[in-house]
Amino acid sequence: MKSDKLSLSISATRPGTAEIADLLKELRETRSLGSLERLARKASELHPEKPEFHLILGTALHNQGRAREAEQAYAACLRIDPQNLRALINLGSLQISAGQPAAGLAAINGALHLDPDNVQARLHKGRGLGLLGKPDEALEVFEELAREKPNDASVIKAQALCHMQIGHKTKAAELLARALELRPDDPDLKSAMKQVAS
Repeated sequence: MKSDKLSLSISATRPGTAEIADLLKELRETRSLGSLERLARKASELHPEKPEFHLILGTALHNQGRAREAEQAYAACLRIDPQNLRALINLGSLQISAGQPAAGLAAINGALHLDPDNVQARLHKGRGLGLLGKPDEALEVFEELAREKPNDASVIKAQALCHMQIGHKTKAAELLARALELRPDDPDLKSAMKQVAS
């Protein structure tokens, strides 16, 4: 399942040879996911010891909805660099979206151990808890995030969907209306609002 577009910082990589620097420059300048995938695959095959190339490959595959291949690339990154925050978050997100919330939460909890305040990791933790049938715990996560980021449409949407899961349709509709004010063209928000209204 495709997740929202995953972010990736290529600039924070460790220095390497001129060839690695050239590959990173090419990767930064690439605009197409297909080209990014091809370049990242080439880079990870030429330099399998560099976790950043596996991460970039995983991200390109993930954004194309190729979950199994993306999971393998993230795992390759984490074998080399077990504390790679971005790989842990992306892997956790992918596994949660693929209906493996327990595995996903293990990766997300690893990310939160490294960066307890990471908003993206906390959002995915809430999603995972909801899928594990723990909507009350998920709601606590989302409400804490909403207090910190009251105008973040992604946080409001997650909070609303959790209220829907619990059966609080009125509260869910109120939150979705607020999120739609912030992102009026978001098709996922429009779809969620239709669900609440039905």
